[in-house]
Amino acid sequence: MAGAEEWRGVLEAARLSDLAARLKKYFATVVAAYSFFFYGTVVASYWLAAAAISFLIEAGENPYYWILALLAMIPVLLLAGLLSGAAAPKAGSKTWRQRGRLAGPIFALAFALAYIIAGALSPPLCSVAWYPALALAHLLVHLLIEREAYRRGEVAARPFLVSGVSALVTTPLIVYVAMQHLQAGWMLALSLVLASYSAAAFAALRGAAHTLEAGGGREDGEVRGPPEGG
Repeated sequence: MAGAEEWRGVLEAARLSDLAARLKKYFATVVAAYSFFFYGTVVASYWLAAAAISFLIEAGENPYYWILALLAMIPVLLLAGLLSGAAAPKAGSKTWRQRGRLAGPIFALAFALAYIIAGALSPPLCSVAWYPALALAHLLVHLLIEREAYRRGEVAARPFLVSGVSALVTTPLIVYVAMQHLQAGWMLALSLVLASYSAAAFAALRGAAHTLEAGGGREDGEVRGPPEGG
């Protein structure tokens, strides 16, 4: 009898340990989804305001205006990062805690490269250069951070890969439209980035839900012991 009680205790401890691991993975993935909704709203709000100002001062085709708008976005994103970090739970992906500081330099380099190329090829394209910059930055974040976190089982989805690929494959369309009509180009870029962020957030939420539904490979979260008499 004592042996059976001890075994039930072991099974219960294993079940709780498995549940705790799955909950940690769930919340880390939900935080990723929340981040895409949050930053997508911040980016959309900022660029809509920048576009409205460009109409007021008739600076829509001035590349220096868009470069200035990009530089002015840096403190906005820093503030958004502080607010997001304060709201996010401290427990999360170990890989993101170790490598997350790389995200800032990755985005800075991607945006600098995109605007240098746009300025050299066609200065008016500076109004939409942020779109391929986001695509490149998200793919690099996936390769250097997110992929390892996913491989280790710390998160249940790869939203940076989803958003990066979505933006990358639609970049030629954005460039083509912007060359035809500048305002139409950045409006389409803004709508598509919101769509890609929504798709990434949905993928993360679906992955988080699957983490709890799957039960870590056990039926209904049950940890089975040996057959009776074993």
